[in-house]
Amino acid sequence: MRTTANIAAVTGYGTTDYAGAAKVAKNIVLFAAAPFIGLAYAAAFPFVAVGMLAWYGARAVVKKARAG
Repeated sequence: MRTTANIAAVTGYGTTDYAGAAKVAKNIVLFAAAPFIGLAYAAAFPFVAVGMLAWYGARAVVKKARAG
């Protein structure tokens, strides 16, 4: 007995792979956005550093005031 392949079954005709297309679109968007995300990190770094220094300085002042 000979069986023949159904073209629809072989090529996936009638099915749409939206998950694969969404993954590709997400990767493209992230690739395009990466330089801007990096720029935001670089621009925010000095403000974060100054905030950290102020926070640790304030904690040290409070600790010294409680001790003495």
